[in-house]
Amino acid sequence: MIEIATVYLCIGTMKTGTTSLQLFMRRNAVELNKQGYCYPQIPVLGKNTYNRNASFLIYRSANEDGNKKKSEEWEVRKKGYEIVAETAQNYENIVLSEELIWHHSKRKNFWAEMKEEFESIGCQVKILVYLRRQDELVQSLWNQNVKSDQRWYITFAEFINEKQYSYFPLNYYRKLNQIAEAVGKENVIVRVYEAGQFGGSQNNLISDYTSTLGIELNDNFKKLDASANQRMRGNFIEIKRIVNSVPEYRKMPNFLVEYIMKADEAKEELCPSGKTSLFSYEEQNAFMNQYIKSNERVAREYLGREDGILFRKPLEELPHLKFPSDELYKDFMMLMVQYICKQERRIQYLEEHTHLGMLDSVYNAFPTKVVRKLHKRRKKN
Repeated sequence: MIEIATVYLCIGTMKTGTTSLQLFMRRNAVELNKQGYCYPQIPVLGKNTYNRNASFLIYRSANEDGNKKKSEEWEVRKKGYEIVAETAQNYENIVLSEELIWHHSKRKNFWAEMKEEFESIGCQVKILVYLRRQDELVQSLWNQNVKSDQRWYITFAEFINEKQYSYFPLNYYRKLNQIAEAVGKENVIVRVYEAGQFGGSQNNLISDYTSTLGIELNDNFKKLDASANQRMRGNFIEIKRIVNSVPEYRKMPNFLVEYIMKADEAKEELCPSGKTSLFSYEEQNAFMNQYIKSNERVAREYLGREDGILFRKPLEELPHLKFPSDELYKDFMMLMVQYICKQERRIQYLEEHTHLGMLDSVYNAFPTKVVRKLHKRRKKN
Protein backbone atom coordinates (compact mmCIF):
# COMPACT_ATOMS: atom_id res chain seq x y z
CA MET A 1 0.00 0.00 0.00
CA ILE A 2 1.35 3.40 -1.00
CA GLU A 3 1.17 5.91 1.87
CA ILE A 4 1.63 9.13 -0.11
CA ALA A 5 1.68 9.25 -3.90
CA THR A 6 2.99 12.13 -5.98
CA VAL A 7 0.79 13.53 -8.71
CA TYR A 8 2.72 15.31 -11.45
CA LEU A 9 0.23 17.62 -13.11
CA CYS A 10 1.62 18.74 -16.47
CA ILE A 11 -0.21 21.87 -17.59
CA GLY A 12 1.50 22.56 -20.92
CA THR A 13 1.57 25.31 -21.91
CA MET A 14 -0.01 24.88 -25.32
CA LYS A 15 2.37 24.58 -28.28
CA THR A 16 5.18 23.06 -26.23
CA GLY A 17 5.00 19.53 -27.61
CA THR A 18 2.31 18.36 -25.20
CA THR A 19 0.57 16.18 -27.79
CA SER A 20 3.80 14.29 -28.45
CA LEU A 21 4.49 13.92 -24.73
CA GLN A 22 0.99 12.59 -24.08
CA LEU A 23 1.28 10.08 -26.93
CA PHE A 24 4.66 8.95 -25.61
CA MET A 25 3.29 8.37 -22.11
CA ARG A 26 0.28 6.45 -23.35
CA ARG A 27 2.34 4.32 -25.72
CA ASN A 28 4.81 3.38 -22.97
CA ALA A 29 2.33 2.64 -20.19
CA VAL A 30 3.86 -0.80 -19.42
CA GLU A 31 7.43 0.51 -19.07
CA LEU A 32 6.23 3.38 -16.91
CA ASN A 33 4.43 0.96 -14.61
CA LYS A 34 7.64 -1.03 -14.12
CA GLN A 35 9.29 2.11 -12.73
CA GLY A 36 6.43 2.92 -10.38
CA TYR A 37 4.73 5.48 -12.65
CA CYS A 38 1.22 5.44 -14.03
CA TYR A 39 -0.42 7.52 -16.75
CA PRO A 40 -4.05 6.56 -16.01
CA GLN A 41 -6.96 6.78 -18.39
CA ILE A 42 -9.59 9.13 -16.98
CA PRO A 43 -12.65 9.50 -19.24
CA VAL A 44 -15.08 12.39 -18.83
CA LEU A 45 -18.75 11.35 -18.65
CA GLY A 46 -17.80 8.06 -20.26
CA LYS A 47 -16.20 9.78 -23.24
CA ASN A 48 -12.61 9.24 -24.29
CA THR A 49 -10.45 12.28 -23.56
CA TYR A 50 -7.73 10.76 -25.74
CA ASN A 51 -4.38 11.21 -24.02
CA ARG A 52 -5.27 14.31 -22.00
CA ASN A 53 -6.09 12.56 -18.75
CA ALA A 54 -6.37 15.70 -16.59
CA SER A 55 -9.32 17.12 -18.53
CA PHE A 56 -11.65 16.33 -15.63
CA LEU A 57 -10.08 19.18 -13.65
CA ILE A 58 -11.34 21.87 -16.04
CA TYR A 59 -14.51 20.27 -17.38
CA ARG A 60 -17.24 22.79 -18.17
CA SER A 61 -20.89 21.91 -18.63
CA ALA A 62 -22.69 23.50 -21.57
CA ASN A 63 -26.00 23.45 -19.71
CA GLU A 64 -27.48 26.93 -19.22
CA ASP A 65 -28.95 26.03 -15.84
CA GLY A 66 -26.32 27.40 -13.45
CA ASN A 67 -27.07 25.04 -10.55
CA LYS A 68 -27.13 21.91 -12.68
CA LYS A 69 -23.94 23.03 -14.41
CA LYS A 70 -22.00 23.28 -11.15
CA SER A 71 -23.36 19.94 -9.99
CA GLU A 72 -22.32 18.18 -13.19
CA GLU A 73 -18.87 19.75 -13.16
CA TRP A 74 -18.31 18.58 -9.60
CA GLU A 75 -19.48 15.04 -10.44
CA VAL A 76 -16.94 14.90 -13.28
CA ARG A 77 -14.13 16.10 -10.99
CA LYS A 78 -15.22 13.73 -8.24
CA LYS A 79 -15.04 10.75 -10.61
CA GLY A 80 -11.58 11.83 -11.78
CA TYR A 81 -10.29 12.10 -8.23
CA GLU A 82 -11.70 8.65 -7.44
CA ILE A 83 -9.73 7.13 -10.33
CA VAL A 84 -6.57 8.89 -9.13
CA ALA A 85 -7.20 7.62 -5.59
CA GLU A 86 -7.48 4.02 -6.85
CA THR A 87 -4.31 4.44 -8.90
CA ALA A 88 -2.46 5.85 -5.89
CA GLN A 89 -2.94 2.58 -4.05
CA ASN A 90 -0.54 0.85 -6.44
CA TYR A 91 1.75 3.55 -7.86
CA GLU A 92 3.97 6.08 -6.12
CA ASN A 93 3.95 8.45 -9.09
CA ILE A 94 0.92 9.46 -11.15
CA VAL A 95 1.29 11.64 -14.23
CA LEU A 96 -1.63 13.75 -15.43
CA SER A 97 -1.58 16.05 -18.45
CA GLU A 98 -3.84 18.74 -19.91
CA GLU A 99 -2.34 21.78 -21.65
CA LEU A 100 -5.59 23.76 -21.44
CA ILE A 101 -5.24 24.07 -17.67
CA TRP A 102 -2.73 26.93 -18.07
CA HIS A 103 -5.38 29.26 -19.45
CA HIS A 104 -8.63 27.54 -18.37
CA SER A 105 -7.90 27.44 -14.63
CA LYS A 106 -10.04 30.51 -14.01
CA ARG A 107 -12.49 29.06 -11.50
CA LYS A 108 -12.22 30.89 -8.19
CA ASN A 109 -9.77 29.14 -5.83
CA PHE A 110 -9.04 26.56 -8.56
CA TRP A 111 -5.48 25.82 -7.42
CA ALA A 112 -6.13 25.78 -3.67
CA GLU A 113 -9.18 23.52 -4.06
CA MET A 114 -7.30 21.19 -6.39
CA LYS A 115 -4.41 20.85 -3.92
CA GLU A 116 -6.84 20.15 -1.09
CA GLU A 117 -8.69 17.49 -3.10
CA PHE A 118 -5.48 15.67 -4.00
CA GLU A 119 -4.31 15.76 -0.39
CA SER A 120 -7.65 14.34 0.76
CA ILE A 121 -6.98 11.20 -1.31
CA GLY A 122 -3.41 10.82 -0.06
CA CYS A 123 -1.57 12.58 -2.90
CA GLN A 124 0.84 15.47 -2.97
CA VAL A 125 0.74 17.49 -6.19
CA LYS A 126 3.56 19.00 -8.21
CA ILE A 127 2.89 21.29 -11.17
CA LEU A 128 5.08 20.94 -14.26
CA VAL A 129 4.97 23.67 -16.89
CA TYR A 130 6.96 24.30 -20.08
CA LEU A 131 7.37 27.90 -21.19
CA ARG A 132 7.89 28.94 -24.80
CA ARG A 133 9.15 32.34 -25.94
CA GLN A 134 6.08 34.54 -26.27
CA ASP A 135 6.61 35.70 -29.87
CA GLU A 136 6.96 32.11 -31.07
CA LEU A 137 4.01 30.98 -28.98
CA VAL A 138 1.49 33.49 -30.33
CA GLN A 139 2.43 32.63 -33.91
CA SER A 140 1.87 28.96 -33.16
CA LEU A 141 -1.42 29.66 -31.36
CA TRP A 142 -2.76 31.57 -34.35
CA ASN A 143 -1.62 28.83 -36.71
CA GLN A 144 -3.29 26.14 -34.60
CA ASN A 145 -6.61 27.96 -34.37
CA VAL A 146 -6.71 28.51 -38.12
CA LYS A 147 -5.84 24.88 -38.83
CA SER A 148 -8.07 23.26 -36.21
CA ASP A 149 -11.81 23.04 -35.70
CA GLN A 150 -11.75 26.53 -34.21
CA ARG A 151 -11.52 27.70 -37.85
CA TRP A 152 -10.34 31.22 -37.21
CA TYR A 153 -10.31 33.47 -40.25
CA ILE A 154 -8.84 36.60 -38.69
CA THR A 155 -5.40 37.57 -39.97
CA PHE A 156 -2.33 37.33 -37.77
CA ALA A 157 -2.09 41.13 -37.79
CA GLU A 158 -5.65 41.38 -36.45
CA PHE A 159 -4.86 38.73 -33.85
CA ILE A 160 -1.95 40.82 -32.56
CA ASN A 161 -3.24 44.37 -33.04
CA GLU A 162 -6.59 43.62 -31.41
CA LYS A 163 -4.84 41.63 -28.65
CA GLN A 164 -7.01 38.60 -29.23
CA TYR A 165 -4.21 36.53 -27.71
CA SER A 166 -5.02 38.06 -24.29
CA TYR A 167 -7.03 34.96 -23.30
CA PHE A 168 -3.68 33.21 -22.95
CA PRO A 169 -1.53 34.25 -19.94
CA LEU A 170 1.76 35.44 -21.43
CA ASN A 171 2.98 37.18 -18.30
CA TYR A 172 4.55 33.99 -17.05
CA TYR A 173 5.74 35.40 -13.73
CA ARG A 174 2.26 36.56 -12.73
CA LYS A 175 0.65 33.23 -13.62
CA LEU A 176 3.33 31.14 -11.90
CA ASN A 177 3.00 33.20 -8.73
CA GLN A 178 -0.74 32.62 -8.75
CA ILE A 179 -0.13 28.87 -8.85
CA ALA A 180 2.72 28.99 -6.32
CA GLU A 181 0.63 30.90 -3.78
CA ALA A 182 -1.75 27.93 -3.64
CA VAL A 183 0.51 24.89 -4.02
CA GLY A 184 3.87 26.29 -2.81
CA LYS A 185 6.75 27.45 -4.99
CA GLU A 186 8.66 24.27 -4.12
CA ASN A 187 5.94 22.31 -5.92
CA VAL A 188 6.13 24.29 -9.17
CA ILE A 189 8.57 22.87 -11.74
CA VAL A 190 9.43 25.22 -14.61
CA ARG A 191 11.14 24.01 -17.79
CA VAL A 192 12.00 26.00 -20.90
CA TYR A 193 10.74 24.84 -24.29
CA GLU A 194 13.74 25.76 -26.39
CA ALA A 195 16.34 23.79 -28.34
CA GLY A 196 19.58 23.87 -26.40
CA GLN A 197 17.84 23.97 -23.04
CA PHE A 198 16.49 20.42 -23.02
CA GLY A 199 18.21 18.03 -20.63
CA GLY A 200 18.14 14.32 -19.95
CA SER A 201 20.21 11.65 -21.62
CA GLN A 202 19.27 12.71 -25.15
CA ASN A 203 18.93 16.49 -24.78
CA ASN A 204 15.51 16.54 -26.43
CA LEU A 205 11.98 17.21 -25.22
CA ILE A 206 11.15 13.58 -24.39
CA SER A 207 14.31 13.04 -22.35
CA ASP A 208 13.92 16.41 -20.63
CA TYR A 209 10.35 15.54 -19.68
CA THR A 210 11.09 12.04 -18.42
CA SER A 211 14.21 13.06 -16.48
CA THR A 212 12.26 15.91 -14.85
CA LEU A 213 9.67 13.37 -13.70
CA GLY A 214 12.40 10.97 -12.53
CA ILE A 215 11.75 8.37 -15.24
CA GLU A 216 14.79 6.54 -16.61
CA LEU A 217 14.67 6.10 -20.38
CA ASN A 218 15.89 2.75 -21.69
CA ASP A 219 15.77 0.76 -24.92
CA ASN A 220 12.39 -0.73 -24.04
CA PHE A 221 10.62 2.60 -24.47
CA LYS A 222 8.83 2.95 -27.80
CA LYS A 223 9.71 6.04 -29.80
CA LEU A 224 7.23 8.24 -31.61
CA ASP A 225 7.20 7.88 -35.39
CA ALA A 226 6.98 11.60 -36.10
CA SER A 227 6.17 14.89 -34.43
CA ALA A 228 2.46 15.11 -33.68
CA ASN A 229 0.25 18.07 -34.50
CA GLN A 230 2.27 19.52 -37.39
CA ARG A 231 1.68 23.16 -38.27
CA MET A 232 0.72 24.53 -41.68
CA ARG A 233 3.30 26.66 -43.46
CA GLY A 234 3.56 29.40 -46.01
CA ASN A 235 0.63 30.01 -48.33
CA PHE A 236 -1.21 26.94 -47.06
CA ILE A 237 -2.10 28.51 -43.72
CA GLU A 238 -3.43 31.53 -45.62
CA ILE A 239 -5.46 29.23 -47.89
CA LYS A 240 -6.96 27.54 -44.84
CA ARG A 241 -7.74 30.92 -43.25
CA ILE A 242 -9.66 32.00 -46.36
CA VAL A 243 -11.43 28.63 -46.52
CA ASN A 244 -12.54 29.14 -42.92
CA SER A 245 -14.28 32.39 -43.88
CA VAL A 246 -16.77 30.57 -46.12
CA PRO A 247 -20.03 30.25 -44.08
CA GLU A 248 -21.01 26.96 -45.73
CA TYR A 249 -17.70 25.35 -44.80
CA ARG A 250 -17.96 26.47 -41.20
CA LYS A 251 -21.19 24.44 -40.88
CA MET A 252 -19.49 21.24 -42.06
CA PRO A 253 -16.80 18.91 -40.69
CA ASN A 254 -13.28 20.30 -41.07
CA PHE A 255 -12.63 17.89 -43.95
CA LEU A 256 -10.30 20.08 -46.02
CA VAL A 257 -7.56 20.29 -43.42
CA GLU A 258 -6.24 16.84 -44.36
CA TYR A 259 -5.84 17.74 -48.03
CA ILE A 260 -4.27 21.12 -47.34
CA MET A 261 -1.76 19.47 -45.00
CA LYS A 262 -0.87 16.92 -47.68
CA ALA A 263 -0.35 19.65 -50.24
CA ASP A 264 1.82 21.52 -47.74
CA GLU A 265 3.96 18.43 -47.13
CA ALA A 266 4.30 17.70 -50.85
CA LYS A 267 5.49 21.21 -51.64
CA GLU A 268 7.94 21.19 -48.73
CA GLU A 269 9.57 18.05 -50.13
CA LEU A 270 9.97 19.63 -53.56
CA CYS A 271 10.92 23.11 -52.40
CA PRO A 272 11.93 23.54 -48.73
CA SER A 273 10.77 26.94 -47.55
CA GLY A 274 13.09 27.63 -44.61
CA LYS A 275 12.23 29.63 -41.51
CA THR A 276 9.94 32.64 -41.70
CA SER A 277 8.12 34.87 -39.21
CA LEU A 278 4.61 36.28 -39.14
CA PHE A 279 6.14 39.30 -37.40
CA SER A 280 8.46 41.82 -38.97
CA TYR A 281 11.71 42.03 -37.00
CA GLU A 282 10.65 45.40 -35.55
CA GLU A 283 7.23 44.06 -34.55
CA GLN A 284 8.82 41.01 -32.98
CA ASN A 285 11.13 43.13 -30.80
CA ALA A 286 8.30 45.43 -29.75
CA PHE A 287 6.11 42.44 -28.81
CA MET A 288 8.83 40.79 -26.70
CA ASN A 289 9.65 44.05 -24.89
CA GLN A 290 6.36 43.64 -23.02
CA TYR A 291 7.64 40.54 -21.25
CA ILE A 292 11.30 41.33 -20.50
CA LYS A 293 10.85 41.97 -16.76
CA SER A 294 8.43 39.07 -16.29
CA ASN A 295 10.79 36.64 -18.00
CA GLU A 296 13.76 37.87 -15.97
CA ARG A 297 11.88 37.25 -12.72
CA VAL A 298 10.89 33.74 -13.80
CA ALA A 299 14.51 32.93 -14.65
CA ARG A 300 15.80 34.19 -11.29
CA GLU A 301 13.06 32.97 -8.94
CA TYR A 302 11.96 29.69 -10.54
CA LEU A 303 15.15 28.54 -12.27
CA GLY A 304 17.77 30.11 -10.02
CA ARG A 305 19.50 31.94 -12.88
CA GLU A 306 21.31 35.00 -11.59
CA ASP A 307 21.69 36.41 -15.12
CA GLY A 308 17.90 36.60 -15.47
CA ILE A 309 17.95 34.97 -18.92
CA LEU A 310 14.94 32.71 -19.51
CA PHE A 311 15.14 32.20 -23.27
CA ARG A 312 18.69 31.95 -24.57
CA LYS A 313 17.99 31.90 -28.27
CA PRO A 314 18.26 35.46 -29.59
CA LEU A 315 15.59 36.98 -31.78
CA GLU A 316 16.38 36.17 -35.40
CA GLU A 317 15.73 38.58 -38.24
CA LEU A 318 13.77 36.06 -40.27
CA PRO A 319 12.04 36.76 -43.60
CA HIS A 320 8.65 38.33 -42.92
CA LEU A 321 6.02 35.95 -44.27
CA LYS A 322 3.51 37.90 -46.35
CA PHE A 323 0.61 36.45 -48.28
CA PRO A 324 -0.72 37.49 -51.68
CA SER A 325 -3.69 39.85 -51.45
CA ASP A 326 -5.02 39.58 -54.99
CA GLU A 327 -8.82 39.64 -54.81
CA LEU A 328 -9.15 37.28 -57.78
CA TYR A 329 -7.15 34.68 -55.87
CA LYS A 330 -9.45 35.02 -52.86
CA ASP A 331 -12.59 34.89 -54.98
CA PHE A 332 -11.35 31.75 -56.71
CA MET A 333 -10.64 30.08 -53.37
CA MET A 334 -14.10 30.88 -52.04
CA LEU A 335 -15.74 29.66 -55.22
CA MET A 336 -13.76 26.42 -55.05
CA VAL A 337 -14.81 25.81 -51.45
CA GLN A 338 -18.45 26.53 -52.22
CA TYR A 339 -18.35 23.88 -54.94
CA ILE A 340 -16.58 21.32 -52.75
CA CYS A 341 -19.10 21.85 -49.95
CA LYS A 342 -21.97 21.39 -52.38
CA GLN A 343 -20.41 18.18 -53.70
CA GLU A 344 -19.80 16.88 -50.18
CA ARG A 345 -23.45 17.43 -49.26
CA ARG A 346 -24.58 15.56 -52.37
CA ILE A 347 -22.41 12.57 -51.42
CA GLN A 348 -23.71 12.60 -47.87
CA TYR A 349 -27.29 12.67 -49.16
CA LEU A 350 -26.63 9.69 -51.45
CA GLU A 351 -25.10 7.68 -48.63
CA GLU A 352 -28.06 8.36 -46.38
CA HIS A 353 -30.93 7.93 -48.87
CA THR A 354 -29.92 5.34 -51.45
CA HIS A 355 -29.51 1.55 -51.39
CA LEU A 356 -27.37 -0.93 -53.26
CA GLY A 357 -28.89 -1.91 -56.59
CA MET A 358 -30.90 1.32 -56.91
CA LEU A 359 -28.16 3.81 -57.77
CA ASP A 360 -27.89 3.68 -61.58
CA SER A 361 -30.51 6.33 -62.23
CA VAL A 362 -29.20 8.51 -59.43
CA TYR A 363 -25.56 8.28 -60.58
CA ASN A 364 -26.40 9.86 -63.91
CA ALA A 365 -27.33 13.08 -62.14
CA PHE A 366 -23.89 13.56 -60.59
CA PRO A 367 -20.37 14.21 -61.93
CA THR A 368 -18.12 11.20 -62.53
CA LYS A 369 -15.78 12.26 -59.73
CA VAL A 370 -18.64 12.18 -57.25
CA VAL A 371 -19.67 8.70 -58.34
CA ARG A 372 -16.12 7.39 -58.00
CA LYS A 373 -15.82 8.88 -54.55
CA LEU A 374 -19.10 7.26 -53.53
CA HIS A 375 -17.92 3.86 -54.81
CA LYS A 376 -14.71 4.14 -52.77
CA ARG A 377 -16.63 4.99 -49.62
CA ARG A 378 -18.99 2.05 -50.06
CA LYS A 379 -16.05 -0.34 -50.53
CA LYS A 380 -14.50 0.90 -47.28
CA ASN A 381 -17.78 0.37 -45.44
